[in-house]
Amino acid sequence: MYQFETEKVVESILKGKFKKVLIQLPDGLKPYAVSLAKEISKKTNVKVYVSGEPCYGACDLALQEAESLGVDLIIHYGHSEFPLNPKPKIDVVYVEVKSNIEVLPVVEKALPFLKNYKRIGLVTNIQHVHKIVEVKGFLEGKDKKVFVGSAGGLVKHDGQILGCDYTTAEKVKDMVDVFLYFGGGKFHPLGVFFSTKKPVVAADPYTGEVLDLKGLGEKILKQRKAFLAKLFQAENVGIIVGLKPGQLNLGLAEELQQRLKEMGKHPTLICLREIDSKSLDNFPQIDVFLNTACPRVGFDDAFRYSKPVVSAREFLEAVKEA
Repeated sequence: MYQFETEKVVESILKGKFKKVLIQLPDGLKPYAVSLAKEISKKTNVKVYVSGEPCYGACDLALQEAESLGVDLIIHYGHSEFPLNPKPKIDVVYVEVKSNIEVLPVVEKALPFLKNYKRIGLVTNIQHVHKIVEVKGFLEGKDKKVFVGSAGGLVKHDGQILGCDYTTAEKVKDMVDVFLYFGGGKFHPLGVFFSTKKPVVAADPYTGEVLDLKGLGEKILKQRKAFLAKLFQAENVGIIVGLKPGQLNLGLAEELQQRLKEMGKHPTLICLREIDSKSLDNFPQIDVFLNTACPRVGFDDAFRYSKPVVSAREFLEAVKEA
């Protein structure tokens, strides 16, 4: 089902004369970890470690684990390269893991959802971005005008979106009536709705399900406004400082701390690697959390958290508009 590009990985290991490597995969690809480790070890004779830690993106590169294990190379599966600053000292091979699943059947199934729209913005995630041209041609054959945003921001490919970057969608939002996302789940397409405020139809080739996400998206945005109101009313605010390589925004966190002090609040900087409800519940004196790490934490999964989690972007936009 997936393209793991093992020959590319083997070539990189042999060319670099690496002795110990660390495989890192998101949870959805971990079922393939043992087979990958066996094949790489057999073809290169290197010591292979597999990270069992959660992985949510290339912003979550396993640098600390690699240093602890003394490995020479990280093989990061499932994401395109993320522009980390500072640049990692250890070598990294990124394998995007393209999916071989056919997407046109579910795109065709989405046509009734698109019948009232002429101009369509096309987006997908890294696993299906190689299908963009094929899907665009199919929709144009159905008399649709299709727009694909060019790469930019943190994304490497035209039409690609990340959970934290919707540059390609934002570039074409004023040219389109609706966005069509083809790929797994609701996470990415909901992000397009939050970012552009345009209707979004999600077509999932794994389940065959097609959804119009406008209603769900509007419900979540209404909740976000309520959370913002609670933040402005709160006395004790916990500022979340993410410790993952691509989520550490220390300068922003300290800036927000100063702003909140000027507003008469009591902000506390809380440093976390894994941000979840259990970790945040350890701070019962906090009324609301202000998040400077991954902007989607506590956003569309607010039901998982006992206290509101507001993103730094939401707060700054609200302050600007006030």
